[in-house]
Amino acid sequence: MFRNLSYAACALAVGIKNQFDNPQSIISSENSLTLSRLNLERCLPQVKASGQECQMYVGDRIKRAVGFPQLTACCKPLRYKDFIISYDTKNRIPNWVYEHLQYYKFYKDDPCDRRANVCPYKEEEGRLHGQEKPKFHPDCRIHGYHRADVRDYCDSEYELGLMADPANYPFDAEACAETQVMTNVVPIVPGFSCGPWFDLQCYIREKLVRENKSVYVCSGPLFLPCENDGKVQMKFDVLGEGEVSVPTHFFKVIIIETHDGNLELESYMVPNCKPDEGEEVKLDDYLTPLCQIEHASGLIFFPEKKVCFTSNNKRRGARLHAL
Repeated sequence: MFRNLSYAACALAVGIKNQFDNPQSIISSENSLTLSRLNLERCLPQVKASGQECQMYVGDRIKRAVGFPQLTACCKPLRYKDFIISYDTKNRIPNWVYEHLQYYKFYKDDPCDRRANVCPYKEEEGRLHGQEKPKFHPDCRIHGYHRADVRDYCDSEYELGLMADPANYPFDAEACAETQVMTNVVPIVPGFSCGPWFDLQCYIREKLVRENKSVYVCSGPLFLPCENDGKVQMKFDVLGEGEVSVPTHFFKVIIIETHDGNLELESYMVPNCKPDEGEEVKLDDYLTPLCQIEHASGLIFFPEKKVCFTSNNKRRGARLHAL
């Protein structure tokens, strides 16, 4: 084989040299060059490549061979009876929690309405109707590696806060119990739930829900950088063996559906800290442009732009913005 290969290579080299030495012999030597190339091709080893593998995109080859890493079951939002949660498997807290609040879920105008208040905040009424206070429990749809546990909060200076508030479901025992799932829990500073965040929740329930057709509320955590020694750094605490991240701020994006069919937008950002004693809380001070919340959270709240918001500056002041 090697002898034939050397003969063919020599013949090809001689033919090429003759072309440069005598240009008039190009036509006459064409047949000999073709024969030399054929001999060379016969002597070279034939390599057969798999046509499908060569033409297949690299991502398809990886997917077929080993598959892609996945975010367990949390690629899609987790559905509950009256709210939905997008869970952050890295930080062990929700990305966001979405609720749809309506008047009939909070108030009883019919004297024949026999629904009992089962909210855990109403402990006396709960005991009267034989209701036990719900306990925190994990969501088995979350992989064990990524679950937060109540024990992560033990021996820490933080409390268990809820994004979907059980007070939003006073007459629904099932929905109220589901708010105690660990995918709805975030670490909060003691006293946080008694400050602007509490006032904001009361404002939604007692004013917006009462005066409008319905209210959509999206709540979630934020991690904002801080400046330290002239450097901008991201700093936050991590709790327990589950490594639960403690947010620096929280947001609420509120979409108000009025009785005349319009949609209005309000968005707030509240720091995860205890309010100063004697400080007067003004919700207007926490109104935040939606673009700032989207930048800090990495979320786009209305990607398809299917909704159109009207401004309600008369009611909430000039700082309120419309999308």
